[in-house]
Amino acid sequence: MNERAKRAAGEAGEIVLVRHGETVGESSIRLNGATDVALSELGERQVARAAAALQGERFAALVVSPLARARRSGELLAAGREPPPVVRVVEPFREINFGAWERLTFEEVEARDPEGYARWGSEGLEFRFPAGESRRGFVERVAGACSPEVFPSDARTLAALHKGVIKIVIAQLTGLPQAEASRLPVALGGYYRLRHDGARWRLIGGHETAHLGALDSGAR
Repeated sequence: MNERAKRAAGEAGEIVLVRHGETVGESSIRLNGATDVALSELGERQVARAAAALQGERFAALVVSPLARARRSGELLAAGREPPPVVRVVEPFREINFGAWERLTFEEVEARDPEGYARWGSEGLEFRFPAGESRRGFVERVAGACSPEVFPSDARTLAALHKGVIKIVIAQLTGLPQAEASRLPVALGGYYRLRHDGARWRLIGGHETAHLGALDSGAR
């Protein structure tokens, strides 16, 4: 049986982590964390491309963030699947709260808050966004939700999540150091695949973006 057939038959625990598409708030360049922005037309096309690339694969469950951009991406990924996956909204999987930096670009942050921008570059996980969330708190929040109930090792799970959340999920489940996971590219509409080998989750392959073609993928 080939790999695609095995995945469709659900013979191994597997997770496909899809980043939501571009938003009306320009997620490719702006810090839209807690801000609940909708998918743009481009974002809908990006996720539709991901759904087409995953066509024919069966998933027992669909995990989404409570934010609109992830929920809508989940709807697009689930459309037409038989049997339909059970949808699970995981509240701790919302994106980080950038506080006073919400909706700004990093260039705007550097100009408006040079001191904070310098600390962001030097303090690592100890940095707290002004009037927002700390990086360490974000990691702990997401990692704490990566339970066997959310990601069972004997089932296939599809997830529509945020860039930062995907990196933490990968680190938590595979044991990849968070510093390394934080450098992974995660394109809008791109995805990663994890598979359980009976003992642990492993990252299978690389960052999947070929399905996006010439669409702007916002991989930063």
